[in-house]
Amino acid sequence: MTVAARALPMYLVNAVVGIECLQNADIVRDIVQELGGDGSRAGLDHVGGTSIRGLVVKLMNELSERPAGLALLVEGLERLEGPSIAIRRLRVATAAWEVDLLESEDWDELFRLLDGVAIPDLHRRYREFLQERRLPLPDMPCNEPWTVFLHAATLNARPGSALPCYVVLRQLLALGAEAGQFDILAWADLHDPSAHVPDPPSENEPLAEGIAWTPSDYLIIRIRPLLDRGGGRDAILSHWKRTCPGGQIRGTDRRVMLADAEMEVRTLIKQVESDWAHRLTSDLALEFVLPRDLLHLEVERWSKASFQGVVGILGEDHEVVVRSMERMERRDLHSRWTRRWRAFTEGRAGRVHWFPEDGRPHLLSDPPPAVVILSGPPDKVTERPADELAEALRVGVPVVLWARTGAEGAAFRTALESLLKSHNPCHLPTIVKLLRIASNGRETHVDPLIGQHVALLWDDPTRMPVASVTGGSSDSAEVEGS
Repeated sequence: MTVAARALPMYLVNAVVGIECLQNADIVRDIVQELGGDGSRAGLDHVGGTSIRGLVVKLMNELSERPAGLALLVEGLERLEGPSIAIRRLRVATAAWEVDLLESEDWDELFRLLDGVAIPDLHRRYREFLQERRLPLPDMPCNEPWTVFLHAATLNARPGSALPCYVVLRQLLALGAEAGQFDILAWADLHDPSAHVPDPPSENEPLAEGIAWTPSDYLIIRIRPLLDRGGGRDAILSHWKRTCPGGQIRGTDRRVMLADAEMEVRTLIKQVESDWAHRLTSDLALEFVLPRDLLHLEVERWSKASFQGVVGILGEDHEVVVRSMERMERRDLHSRWTRRWRAFTEGRAGRVHWFPEDGRPHLLSDPPPAVVILSGPPDKVTERPADELAEALRVGVPVVLWARTGAEGAAFRTALESLLKSHNPCHLPTIVKLLRIASNGRETHVDPLIGQHVALLWDDPTRMPVASVTGGSSDSAEVEGS
């Protein structure tokens, strides 16, 4: 927050001097003793009456020449004064003078929104945020949301990227707001020049050959069974919503009955689509993070909330994929997983691996297969000589397909082979959605087998659920219904 040496504006001086606690000479003396330099400390013997203003101005001049600027003074006054209107005006005046980014009205609106943000150990989290992006660290501890944004506003963006202040607003500060997340994100979208996200290709337009499916709006849903079945609620339902660009917001975990999972997910999706009604640029993509024992759930066939008696199906309204919870939690497998994903998205992967025809040597060959077809559902592993899904996940395969119960036969595999030969597997989630829609229609040229029976595990290691900002680890968030 370094500011070039220049005269302090009258509005800023008045905003500081107008703070009520600075009318107390003892408080002024303590602040100067703590923050001031030799010049301001030399005037401590004459504090009182009109000399208070002169001493405060001298202190402000000294602080404005330091890298941290006036932020330390403002934070100190806020601790003494509390969240008053005068303090908020002082924040706005300080920001408007130190950073040429927003109009005063916009600063005021932002700081009002940030008043509702509470993030434990914010300074450490902000330092980690900067270190991950190789950005300069602050010269002072940024313990308040407004000072975090103010420091980030002094940093430059890389070409083609959003300014760091808007990135930290979306990916860190908004996550600590209980009721104001959407307002903060909407404010960021309104003021960030890079916030526009190009519309995804329509369903009638082919995706670019070299681009893997990356949904512009997605909802990650995790269902974790519990050993402790308190009150009959035997699972934790967690969810994460995408924020633009590239961030996530984790919602409150809920303890639910596994038998009611479809109903709970239906309620969740309705709520998310309502909350984000004017923010979604496309239909939500749904990614179900499931343990091995729940991969039999046909989540793509679950129903949505009805409208005038008409019920939608998840797999027809949304691109629906499943993901492996066990692999997410095994960090020792992430390196192989990431390398295969990179080979897949860059067009360097080997041919599709078919169980049981292709043996283990092919699964481990180079170039590495990134798409695997199981000979049957994972829950029927006892009927086969090898645990095909475990083999595929262990070596890092990101895309796995299989037929749901009752469809594993030559006709299904022939149809799937034809599909994979005629389409880029990088677009499978979109292709499968279209096949699910067509399989329930009257389009006789479409083989209904795949659309009706295929399960798609699509595991993108670059899109992982984030930890809870207020709770620490990814599994320690507040739980409703416990």
